[in-house]
Amino acid sequence: MIPPREFIVRIRPFSLLTEEELDTILATLEVELFGKDHVLYDAGRVPPRVYLVFSGLIGLFDEDGAIDYLSKGELLGIVSIYGGPSASRAVALQDTVCYLLDPVVFRQVLDRNEGFSAFFSAILEKRFRCIRAVAPDGKIADESTFILDVEKIVYKDPVVCGRETSVGEAALEMERKGVSSIVVVDGEKRPAGILTHKDLRKVIIGGEKADRVDRFMSSPVKTVSRTSTIMDAYAAMVDAGIDHLVLTDTEGRACGVVTRKDIQVHLEPPFSIVKLYRKVLRASSVNELQTICRSLRLSVARIAMSAPSYFDLTRMLCSIHDAIVTRILRIVLNVADTLQFTWVHMGSSGRKEEIIATDQDNALISASGDWLGPAVQVNESLARVGFPKCPGGYMASNRKWNQPLQVWKEYLDRWFCDPVPEHVRFLSVFLDMRPLFGAVPLYEELLALIQRVRTHEAMRLLAYDAVQIEPPIGIFGIMGLHKGVDLKTCGIYPIVNGLRVLTLEEGLLQITNSRERMEALQERGVISSQMCHELLESYGFIQDLRLRHHARAILEEKEMDNTVRSRELSKLDLLLLKESLKVVSSFQKFLMKRYDVSRIVAFSPL
Repeated sequence: MIPPREFIVRIRPFSLLTEEELDTILATLEVELFGKDHVLYDAGRVPPRVYLVFSGLIGLFDEDGAIDYLSKGELLGIVSIYGGPSASRAVALQDTVCYLLDPVVFRQVLDRNEGFSAFFSAILEKRFRCIRAVAPDGKIADESTFILDVEKIVYKDPVVCGRETSVGEAALEMERKGVSSIVVVDGEKRPAGILTHKDLRKVIIGGEKADRVDRFMSSPVKTVSRTSTIMDAYAAMVDAGIDHLVLTDTEGRACGVVTRKDIQVHLEPPFSIVKLYRKVLRASSVNELQTICRSLRLSVARIAMSAPSYFDLTRMLCSIHDAIVTRILRIVLNVADTLQFTWVHMGSSGRKEEIIATDQDNALISASGDWLGPAVQVNESLARVGFPKCPGGYMASNRKWNQPLQVWKEYLDRWFCDPVPEHVRFLSVFLDMRPLFGAVPLYEELLALIQRVRTHEAMRLLAYDAVQIEPPIGIFGIMGLHKGVDLKTCGIYPIVNGLRVLTLEEGLLQITNSRERMEALQERGVISSQMCHELLESYGFIQDLRLRHHARAILEEKEMDNTVRSRELSKLDLLLLKESLKVVSSFQKFLMKRYDVSRIVAFSPL
């Protein structure tokens, strides 16, 4: 038997302990053999010890059955150090040898060692992404600035006035506060317009200081949420050709103003992402975009390897991808009247959850005219610049997905009323629809129709689809990991599909982003705050892992896929992946109960 010290120091997070702290734990350590079927502790009871498995196998069970299996090097009974009861029953499934750790002593060491304590707190609270945080390289950290919330570079409250304020008074207030703009607001501080130094030129040319500001203000004012990224703010300014952007809070009230100079000062000297993004906006040909996109993928891959949060990085990727697609639409279509159609995204792009190489998932809804020819050019151009074609053909170049509004209405009505497997598959694709370019009212008409025609049976079958792929968690950990586990199929799909049906049931059709869906469902009381937190952490970690896997493939010039293998993962990644897949499994059980569906169990000979 390996000596306790030698065995324990190999296990993270015990490697974080000092020699003195390790001696403190070992001083009270005991060893015990538990025979098969022995109950170490019951649900609802405080575990008497912290158990470290040396050999054998222990199962954790709740009222629904097995929830985890623990083998060599794994800990259980951690809740005992906080004096709390266990939510599960621990049973030895084989003859099992455990090291027994004193909960009081364990807690004393936790209180002394911040890193040791943070690790266990993060595991218990399922804050997986906190555990993986690493210090990024200097240059990469600079480029990662784009994923910061824009409010973090705004240091002043907005200078505001009412519509009835005179231009002279407004200009005097701007001078007094040392700002280049004043936000014109209503009685609830919601922005109605903005008066800038440029607008004051109009006063000099054709007005008087006594005139009201609403005569010369720019309106409607361009706004972004205070939690938008710096990239979002920069994109909004460039698209609108403006130098001032009003930030708003969750109630739509003005809470700040960011200028183009604020962003430039914060980002200078210019790094690869901003330089390439500017080139995207100015590109005049598909060939030019092809070269730019190749460089963009490399820059984004380097940022991804620095391990920023997936939820933050994907917001930057969405801004970049949207700009590229919009630029191609403008180059290829060259259409002045965009009221005749709307170009929509589905899939990860529809959910604003793009990764480095996102397949094309798009469609076109038309008011009049035939747009198939131009759509073919757009899809071919997107493929040339690096967006692979959708293997399933869900693209606007497919006549089936390039139709007048009336045909789309007939589609959705039929899919909901007759939810055969093919129609359920179509719903799982098109319920993530997001308008990108053109006439948004066409898309809004479809949403209004969905509210009317959605059926309980269709929702039940969508939920059934979300629970069919069982996470590969077995007695000895993650099954088949040596051959590879598909993160998209086993971890991402069940969460995305489950959230989609829950938001459909609630009528939250305009929300497509998974994180926003979780938060909206929590607000409605559909899922608990704990479930929302655990889903966010698990989904974020699995996507982080997938993003790094893709980034590594790009940097090593290999073909990208979604399959990770044991040799690619650290012990810490293995632990967090297992914990994340357990959350996926728990979410599926929630869906099974809510929609009265079950998983088809396939048996095969060993």
